[in-house]
Parts: sequence; structure tokens; C-alpha cells
Amino acid sequence: MRIFLEQLRPWLRDASGYRGLIRLDNKELGRTLVITLWADQASLEASNEAGEELAKLTAENTGAQRLAIEQYEATLVDV
Repeated sequence: MRIFLEQLRPWLRDASGYRGLIRLDNKELGRTLVITLWADQASLEASNEAGEELAKLTAENTGAQRLAIEQYEATLVDV
């Protein structure tokens, strides 16, 4: 959480097109799913390089192993 608050969140909030982040934890499986929301494909693609570096930093500091990065299009949102 500290890494998110101190490093990831400020970067995300400065990134053009960033719209939000959702983190889901499954303690029984010991897994976390992080979903970032972007205004459009161009904003997502512009964030890729910095996002890779931040993912490496998070893994190094927490011992977490990143299993995959996948892209999906939000076709329904009801909040």
C-alpha cells in the first residue's frame, strides 16, 4: 500500500487519460488483481513504459510475482 500511495498514485494521477484504479484481493489464494481505467487506447499505450517500471519496482519491494498483463475494453460500467 505504501508503494501505491507514495509512488504509483502520484504517477497515475499525473498521467494523461488516467480515470481510476481498482484493486481486488483474494487472501485465500494470496492473489491481487489490479485494474486501471483509461480514457482511451492512446492514453493506455502512453502509460505502458512507465507502468512496466512501476510494476518491477512493486515486485522488487513486495516479493510479488506478476502473472500477466492483459488489456480489456470496458463495455459496461454501472457505478
